[in-house]
Amino acid sequence: MNKRRVVITGLGCVTPLGNSVDTFFDAICKGKSGIAPITSFDVSQFATRFGGEIKDFDITQFIDAREGKRMDRFCQLAIASVVQAVKDCGIDFSKEDTERCGVIYGTGIGGIQEIEQQHIRLLNKGPRFVSPFTVPKLMANAASGTVSMMYGLKGPNFCVVTACASASHSIGEAFYNILNDRSDVMVTGGSEAAVSPVGVGSFCALKALSTKNDTPEIASRPFDIDRDGFVIAEGAAGIILEEYEHAKKRGAKIYAELLGYGATADAYHITAPPPE
Repeated sequence: MNKRRVVITGLGCVTPLGNSVDTFFDAICKGKSGIAPITSFDVSQFATRFGGEIKDFDITQFIDAREGKRMDRFCQLAIASVVQAVKDCGIDFSKEDTERCGVIYGTGIGGIQEIEQQHIRLLNKGPRFVSPFTVPKLMANAASGTVSMMYGLKGPNFCVVTACASASHSIGEAFYNILNDRSDVMVTGGSEAAVSPVGVGSFCALKALSTKNDTPEIASRPFDIDRDGFVIAEGAAGIILEEYEHAKKRGAKIYAELLGYGATADAYHITAPPPE
């Protein structure tokens, strides 16, 4: 049996540097920074007062406004990235065997903004005023489930939740699904929207965030001797993976081929790498 090959045929993203692949890549090439003072809530009492916020995002450019309101922000960003990726790859799922098409889409935290908002309503107004959409909006697998329903994809469908590695693991698991002949097309990627009071406050309490409030645009410097923490941001990326012959048959453009994937654990500490 010949080894199945896996290729990337579609890309989409929503980031602090731009809400499309082209604008994002152009900004990177020009050395721009998407990090700035946080404006979505009052950060005056926080040790860290900056992060990467997405600007000018309008979910109605991608889905119906009513459907968008039923999603947490992390899910909105995910849908926007996937819609772009599907359009980019040019696939028509109505002509595909949808049981051979799946979704593995990751998030580290999920609907944290929905949890915050509904907890405030619970405390201020009582349990009768908690939204019936709370659970569907806060679930980590809300994005993967919504994508599958949008396109009628009946193959493997789940969410990988492994903190900062969630999207990488999602892509790797999607790769394995195609490699092992369980699927021909996989929608994958990851989304996060934890630039919120609890999100930022929690990481501040951990003393994990940079506090370079006067120079936020140069605060992210992971390999610098003067690093003082990471920079929190929101964003999403969508990727379409296909079996090579499948992509070739339909004349898809191919960005790259994935040759392998591996995952291990340090089994040492919740945040620190092993000293050796």
